[in-house]
Amino acid sequence: MLLVQVDGTPGAQPRGVAGIGVVVRDAAGNVLTWRGLCAPAHTNNEAEYQALIAGLELMLQRFPGRPVICLTDSRIAVEQIAGRSAVRAAAGAPLHARAMALAGQFAQLTFVAIPRELNQLADALAWEALAGRRMIARKLTEY
Repeated sequence: MLLVQVDGTPGAQPRGVAGIGVVVRDAAGNVLTWRGLCAPAHTNNEAEYQALIAGLELMLQRFPGRPVICLTDSRIAVEQIAGRSAVRAAAGAPLHARAMALAGQFAQLTFVAIPRELNQLADALAWEALAGRRMIARKLTEY
């Protein structure tokens, strides 16, 4: 069994590009690989779905056939994937459909909503992908 932690952030205004963070861990919690990348998104929910999609694609490419637990701090995405909440935003429908199509390719896949404080590495990778070291350097000069 592997764990994949995902997080997405649309960043500050103006929006349109989200930072995506993906962390793959073994059952003992050891980090096996990680990714930080950018994807189109205007809202938090779109960014979270882009992160789910990136995480599932990475798992299918690098670890096919393995049981997976997908951890995200987006409770709404987990509720929508489970069918307990409707996808109301028109822009979110294709992202939801893509995530569901990818999910269907796994023999064993579980989605779990976790607190943000347990998703700090994926969050940091998302911000790093979005703003990179320029943001870190800017914050350091504020001290």
